[in-house]
Amino acid sequence: MYRYVLTTMALCCASVLHAAGMERWGESGDWTILIDPEKGDGCLAWKPFENDMTVEIGAAPNQAGGFFAAFNPAWVQIEDGATGIVQFDFGDARFEGEAVGTFKNGVPGGYAFFDNPAFVTEFGKRQSVTIIGESGTEVELDLSGSAKAIEAVLACQAEQPEPLKN
Repeated sequence: MYRYVLTTMALCCASVLHAAGMERWGESGDWTILIDPEKGDGCLAWKPFENDMTVEIGAAPNQAGGFFAAFNPAWVQIEDGATGIVQFDFGDARFEGEAVGTFKNGVPGGYAFFDNPAFVTEFGKRQSVTIIGESGTEVELDLSGSAKAIEAVLACQAEQPEPLKN
């Protein structure tokens, strides 16, 4: 039964990712490494979490930086295009920036662009992060395996062609 559930989840996730136009590059523990043509063939790590939340962190070569995105069907209050401040609390290191409300395959979420490489370093070396939205809502994520996932994203990105310059 357990294997059936995992297989069903994997097929469901694969179809959602395929619908999003992404190509699977590989796996790193619980993280799936994908290539997103909409981000200039940017590589990203994708992982499902509890309560139907999914997280993406990766490169956005067409913007010369990276991004963090989280999606959850329960976040019905999110408006497409609305902006707000999001904080990432790693304990002794904090980052803050603008997040934009967005929908992916009909699921609401938030997208935060960053051009500070220290954010990726912290994400990869920590065991958890608390994400605090502008409304004060907090979500804690288990970052187990994120260091290897970030390494895989960088390896994937090294294989991609350079984005076209405008």
